[in-house]
Amino acid sequence: MNNRDQALRKIYYNSDFVLLNVNAFLVIIGYAFAVYTNLGSVEFMKIVKSFFIVFSIIALFKNMQLNKSPFPSPTFLFILIFSFWVFLMSFFSENIGYSISKAMNFLIPLIYVYIAMHNLLNKFSANDLVKAFLRSFNLIYAIPILLFLLTGAGFSQTNIYGQGGKEGQFFVSNQYGWACSMFIISSVDLWLNTKFNNLYKIFLVSTVAAALYLVLISGNRAAWLAIGLALLIFILRLKNIRIDFKIIISIIPIVAIIWFYQLPESSLMIRINDTETQLEGGEARFNTAKLAISAFNDDKTLWFTGAGMFNYEKIIHGDGLGDFHNSYLEVLFGGGIILFLMFLNFMVFRPLYYYAKHYSKYYLIITPILVIPFFESNLTGGQFLFFPWFIFMLLFNIPPEFDKARLANKEKENISKFKFK
Repeated sequence: MNNRDQALRKIYYNSDFVLLNVNAFLVIIGYAFAVYTNLGSVEFMKIVKSFFIVFSIIALFKNMQLNKSPFPSPTFLFILIFSFWVFLMSFFSENIGYSISKAMNFLIPLIYVYIAMHNLLNKFSANDLVKAFLRSFNLIYAIPILLFLLTGAGFSQTNIYGQGGKEGQFFVSNQYGWACSMFIISSVDLWLNTKFNNLYKIFLVSTVAAALYLVLISGNRAAWLAIGLALLIFILRLKNIRIDFKIIISIIPIVAIIWFYQLPESSLMIRINDTETQLEGGEARFNTAKLAISAFNDDKTLWFTGAGMFNYEKIIHGDGLGDFHNSYLEVLFGGGIILFLMFLNFMVFRPLYYYAKHYSKYYLIITPILVIPFFESNLTGGQFLFFPWFIFMLLFNIPPEFDKARLANKEKENISKFKFK
């Protein structure tokens, strides 16, 4: 076993790493039970998830290391100000109780994830943690795919989007699409960057094949876009695979899409028609955002203060959706443009910059966690992609040279302490 394998094994057995993944696992199980019980289990699972995150925080404080921040400055300051402002602005909501509850469901998991990653990064490199979380989330997001197969949904369908009984017993079409994009892309990253036994290779190949089929019939455009962008990065940026293999692998999804498009009443055909109709009559998310923009333009101070986090009643009305169905717009309209730019700094701009400069040569995982929150709100801890979204984006905040210098300094400190003793 080489040093890299030993480092990954240490991460897998680290309590902070394990607890983060159990929390992410409970989110997916919560979605499964919600569909299976027709929402009857939602309140019970909220209690279970809340209890476990409190337990995780208690365990976290036991091993907390706050001596030096592993994140480049001013990440901590931005998250601190951001959290304070989100909590403060929830008091200005039309429905104060609801907004405070939603704000706490956002901030407590966010702060927990930040401190847990703080602990982990004081022990392990960002690159090793990316690999470790790729492995764990690969298994977690395989669950919807496996349950789809185990419940006998079969391979004869060409569309399950909005088809009720055809979706299986545990998840709905959008959730299958999100899970498939996470699983397919993390599988490629694992295959190219880590070592595993033949049994896991068989599991990846067979489950990816099922996931490719399932993501097509899911009709989930966010997942399609995420996979399409991943394919583009795969072709243009990835360095750890030969060009001839790139061409061969790229042909597979292209041929699958062309073949699938020819099938009568396929989800691809239906969703293209839906998109054309929405472009003519207005897409619901876009129309909702226009309502919020209009409200902000009527009272321009809202552009600086926001309407209050999760305060939908004040700015969404008429033909708008119940909420924005967009994580980024939740922050913009809830907290104002200053808070929005602060959020973008540590959740989009900086991770995207370092990803483009360094990590895009090796990993594709940024595409689903960047794209899917644009089509769905993932701000509270019980949302489908909350944990991988914040975990990977925090990891991509760290440039490799900063990470190496930080770990080298820590090694010197450890040697100095050993000599002193």
